[in-house]
Amino acid sequence: MSFSGIENGALGKLLQISFSEGVRSQISADYSDWEQIKMNRIGDPNGREHRFLFQKSYGPGAVQYRNPNFSSSFPGSQQITVSEHSAVYKELEATIEIDYNLWFQLQKSPAKYADQLGLEIQSKAIALKRRMAADLYGDGTGCIMTASAVSFSGGQLVITVDSSDTARGHLGFCEYYDNLSAYSPAAANHVPAVAAGTVFALQVRRKDRPNNTIYLTAVDSAGNDLSVTGAGTVVATDVFYRGGYASGASQGQPTIPDLTAINSSTNYGTLTEVWAGLESLAAADGRNVHGITMSGLSAGTEYDCGNNPIDVSYLQAGLDQVKINVGPGAYAWKRMGMAPETHAAFVESRETDRRFVTKDDAVRGIKVFGFQHGNDFLESYSTEYIPRKRLWCLPEQKAGQKVMEWQGTDFEPVRVKGSDEFMLKPGTSGGHERRVVSYMHSLGVMICKHPASVLKLRNFTA
Repeated sequence: MSFSGIENGALGKLLQISFSEGVRSQISADYSDWEQIKMNRIGDPNGREHRFLFQKSYGPGAVQYRNPNFSSSFPGSQQITVSEHSAVYKELEATIEIDYNLWFQLQKSPAKYADQLGLEIQSKAIALKRRMAADLYGDGTGCIMTASAVSFSGGQLVITVDSSDTARGHLGFCEYYDNLSAYSPAAANHVPAVAAGTVFALQVRRKDRPNNTIYLTAVDSAGNDLSVTGAGTVVATDVFYRGGYASGASQGQPTIPDLTAINSSTNYGTLTEVWAGLESLAAADGRNVHGITMSGLSAGTEYDCGNNPIDVSYLQAGLDQVKINVGPGAYAWKRMGMAPETHAAFVESRETDRRFVTKDDAVRGIKVFGFQHGNDFLESYSTEYIPRKRLWCLPEQKAGQKVMEWQGTDFEPVRVKGSDEFMLKPGTSGGHERRVVSYMHSLGVMICKHPASVLKLRNFTA
């Protein structure tokens, strides 16, 4: 006799099945970093790229002391140094797909079926914004993570994520059930060994953040799980990108860069379809982004912590340095972003260092923990997207102008004037499938107005 055999009784089928309201999401829906980007929006994209000017010199050679009795002429002139740079717009898109039967019933009974469609649309909007939040801290290569060790367990590929100072990507860039693929730094496909079938992608199924480990399940083109029997050609130092191994723009990241071929002329702004984030926009290693050589006056302000445990003295010294580089009154530094582990370390420091301040607002229910540096109070925020090896101090111009600029659009449905957002999905062998699709689209690029005003603490442990 089955324990669930109540339905086997004479009138068992008359008992109704109850359903709880709503769908209970099991994953984070946080995209607060995206809200920072929206606050830095300066306009809509117009054309194919955005051009801007950098001034690198006031012409100091034209200023000179003279002996009033022997000067025969004024000093020679020296013009200011100005350079023009171009930031190419990038696209971020999403597809919404539902069964035609659901769409048909929605038209007949919107009160009953609207929630199901709304859930799909809302989920894609969250996925778009979370992708944007992660790429705010990326470098433009699209690297999700770098492997420091590879193994397999329980039919899954197990990746220990490289968290060293120079590693590309970060465990926090991985999204559950996102499709990834492994490549050598020189852009050669690397695939794990499986018991049977052809690997189409590696799906993120488990993230072990305390141990910096990702568990990937191999799937075929139909989405069926494949049992991993060995690392195959996947090795330590491999890098992972979004998308499967099949070619084509619909599979994820179309362009997989050869990281070994990057040199000073390689523009991180056009290296891939992914837009360059803070890791390139505020770099200080001589790389090229939007035509800017990130060194000297054009570089971000970096403070190397020497691979030591994070300490308040590094934050103090870094903020001292950034204010020397750009002038203490030029900007207001209001926010510092870090990994939760770094934030926890600073909470411990608060007990012994009075420069850490907690502000309470009983009226608004706000409790803020931050750092006081001179006249600037930097509110701390922690996010899953910032690696443990990084801390960012972001400035704002006191006149209200932005230092980090987002030239772009919000996510909008794709439609031709007068047409509906949804359309029948074309079949692969002619005709149409009994499914309905809609598309969302965003266009834009991120620009840093003054890289030296952005402080990056790097090379520390937390």
